[in-house]
Formats: sequence, C-alpha cells, structure tokens
Amino acid sequence: MNNHLHDEQELAYKLRLALNHGADKLDRNTIAKLRTARLHALAHQKAAVAGLSLAWAGQSAALFASEVLLPRARTLAALLVLAAGVTGTYYWNNFQQAAENEVIDSALLADDLPINAYLDRGFRVWLEHPSQSQLP
Repeated sequence: MNNHLHDEQELAYKLRLALNHGADKLDRNTIAKLRTARLHALAHQKAAVAGLSLAWAGQSAALFASEVLLPRARTLAALLVLAAGVTGTYYWNNFQQAAENEVIDSALLADDLPINAYLDRGFRVWLEHPSQSQLP
C-alpha cells in the first residue's frame, strides 16, 4: 500500500512538470480563460461540497462516533483492566497475610510452643515480621 502511494505521488509530480512545461508556451488570452474557468470550477466545487456535506451528515456522525468513541473505549477498557489488576493484587496480598496469620494462630492455639517462647522479646518481633526473620 505504501508503494502504491509512492507511485501516485511520482505520477502527480511528473504530470505537474509536464503541465508547467506546457503552460509556459500558452499565450496570455488562453491563460486568462483558463484562470477564469478554474475559479468558476472551484466555486462550483465548494457549493457541491457544502450540499454533499449536509446530505451525508447522518453517515458522518456515525463515522465520527466510531473514530472518537473507539479510542476512548480502548482507554476505558485499559483502565478497567488496570483497576481489576490492582484490586486483584490487593486481595491476593490480603489472602497471603491471612494465610501467614493462620499458621501463627494455629501454632499459638495448639500450644506447640513452650511458655518461654511467649516471654521472649524476639518472639514478639518475629510475630510482627515473620518474613524478615526466616532464613532460607
């Protein structure tokens, strides 16, 4: 598709050169007539475009909606996925913390620890930060 665009631009360039070369050989009367015809054609084209734009107003509104709303829908979808990810991470961390607390609570309730462990100051620190005191 890009090659097709390049070919069209090259053809337009060659046509412009040929028309400019031929325009140099025209007399003043012919140039004036061509200028008048061009201005008349441009005025007619502007009027036709204005009428056509009103006729296609409904269809262009649908096209505009797809061009404007589709990128916004993509942004909204990305934000929703991001919010779901943040919420999921929050709950995942809460479940992990609950699982760690469950192990500690089970050990305390089952009396698997000796009474001296409850009196040890390091045990309280370990209960508050068990992941930092564990060795691999």
